[in-house]
Amino acid sequence: MIKVDELKALCGDDDSMVEMLLTIYLEEYGQSDSIIQQRYETDDLDGLFKISHELKGMFSNLCAKDAMSLAQIVESSSQAGSIPEESAISNLCNEIQQINQQIKTMFQ
Repeated sequence: MIKVDELKALCGDDDSMVEMLLTIYLEEYGQSDSIIQQRYETDDLDGLFKISHELKGMFSNLCAKDAMSLAQIVESSSQAGSIPEESAISNLCNEIQQINQQIKTMFQ
C-alpha cells in the first residue's frame, strides 16, 4: 500500500502534486496486474522484466515499499532468465489491485 503521509511529505504537502502522481500511476499502470498475468502465462520473460522494472520505480516514487519489493522479486527472477514463482506473480498482482483500490478511494 502507499504510505500517503510519506508521499505527501515528499511532495511538500502539495495535494495537487500527489493527485498528479496518483493519476499518472493509474493511467500508466492501473492495468498492470492483467499485463503481468498475461506475460506470465505466455512465459514472456523480457516483458515481465520490463513491466516489473517500471513498477519498481513507480512504487518507489509512490512510497509503496511492499509493492516495490514484490516488483523487485519478479524483476530479478525474469532478468536472470527464470520464470518467477506463481506466488510472486500472485502477490504482486494482489498488491497492485490493493493500491489501485486505495487510490480510487482517495479520489472519492
